[in-house]
Amino acid sequence: MNSWKCETTNDYFEFLDFHDCVVDEIKFEKDIVTISFEYIYISNEHPLNPYKVAKSTDKCRLTFNNVEISKAIIFLDDDKEKEVGLTDLDEMEFLEVKQQPDDEDYIYEMFGTDWKTNNFCCIKLKAKNFKLEWNEFTDDAWYVV
Repeated sequence: MNSWKCETTNDYFEFLDFHDCVVDEIKFEKDIVTISFEYIYISNEHPLNPYKVAKSTDKCRLTFNNVEISKAIIFLDDDKEKEVGLTDLDEMEFLEVKQQPDDEDYIYEMFGTDWKTNNFCCIKLKAKNFKLEWNEFTDDAWYVV
């Protein structure tokens, strides 16, 4: 089991950027969804980022806790939706992630492209919170000038 050096939560959601981040693996066990990424981007405004610019992380893990609702959708070319299992989107490239409060939980919507089908796709979760873990900051984020 990995021992992670850095950990942040959904309280710092606005300082995280998942655009163009590729999913390595999705696991769904009981009421926990874990998404592993090659990297994500952490804003220079995040308290854990000691750099003056946004940085990418090394491999990281995003864990959603107390998941009540989970749904994965692939949007087909004929304007139809196909519901699939969460683990079917384990080759997804994220484009946008939204977090919205819902009573004592949050609704998370993750939009992107499924590399297997080249179709637009979405993961929707209702969860208590999330935790993001990684070990190191690596390169500057793609959008740093």
